[in-house]
Amino acid sequence: MPVWGFLRNFAPEFNENQDFMKKYLLALAALALPLQGIFAQTFSEPCIPGSPAKLYTYGIDASVTMGTTGIGVDVAVPVSEVVKVRTGFTWMPRFHATMNFGVKVGDKKGESDEEQNQKFNKLADMLEEMTGTRVDNSIDMVGTPTMDNFKLLVEVHPFRNKNWHFTGGFYWGPSKIAKAENAVYDGTSLVAVNMYNNLYERVKASYEYFIPYMTVSGQTVYANKELYDKFMSYGHMGVNLGEKEDGSMFRLEPDANNNVSATIKVNNFKPYLGFGYGGRLLKNSDDYYVSFDAGVMFWGGTPKIVTNDIYRMSIDEEGNKTEWMEPGADLAKDVKNIPGKVGDYVKFFKGFKVYPVVELRLTRRIWVK
Repeated sequence: MPVWGFLRNFAPEFNENQDFMKKYLLALAALALPLQGIFAQTFSEPCIPGSPAKLYTYGIDASVTMGTTGIGVDVAVPVSEVVKVRTGFTWMPRFHATMNFGVKVGDKKGESDEEQNQKFNKLADMLEEMTGTRVDNSIDMVGTPTMDNFKLLVEVHPFRNKNWHFTGGFYWGPSKIAKAENAVYDGTSLVAVNMYNNLYERVKASYEYFIPYMTVSGQTVYANKELYDKFMSYGHMGVNLGEKEDGSMFRLEPDANNNVSATIKVNNFKPYLGFGYGGRLLKNSDDYYVSFDAGVMFWGGTPKIVTNDIYRMSIDEEGNKTEWMEPGADLAKDVKNIPGKVGDYVKFFKGFKVYPVVELRLTRRIWVK
């Protein structure tokens, strides 16, 4: 399978950035050509102590890595006796963490849990009677890391023993580094939430503009005051995620596909600075090495934690329906007092203006004649 096809299948998130990726690989190929001449000039002496003169010219390091950037592979080639160029790919394993959100009815602040539960149960009973689907009072969301990166780094080995090195360069990958989506088993509840919010707007318009809000067996049905007051007392339904900066409640509601989600985003281009220490894995072998690296990835300050766009609809006095998508909110910037485990995750990511990199590298040196 061609290299590009392998990477596309291995990490589907890169599909949206294919043009850049192809340019990246072409640039690496172009860089490799002139380096061949540099190798021959720089490493005319043997690289293995005690080896016969001029038996080998240089060594290419092929490595497997593991650390805070995930699992990776890379290749390093020398451009002088103290400088190496390293390039490779890191992939974060797709483990899952489940978070629970409470479904809230209305915009009224300060309600006790008992009051909110009573209101929710009445509304859930009504929805079950009308639609045959009962809304759960909580929604599970499953969080998954999606951070994958290509890297291009320059290592400098300034000391005589070549064990210590300093590294600079960059990582590049999709801006989305993690996502959270509602669990599949909560899909029916979210469909019911959207149905209720749609019905809320229809009942509101029916009473205020005296237009039918539904048709049953060919007969138009209008909302009376009792029904109108009931819906107005309930308000919209959604997932409670704290307060906006103006103090109003922020309620996450489903998108046009009846899903709720959030994504964590950083810069595509992430400069890196770090240092490391390494040496032979086996005392009498120049073929295997182990090294440790530590540094920071500058990913653009506080990550954005953006919720899904919210489906909205309204009906005017003529009965015309208008639909639009309300942009999602940045939980790290626009929302405060986020409850539960979700709030803990938001505080955690807000604390990382840069991303710490700690990595173990196992290397096989391939000697080239």
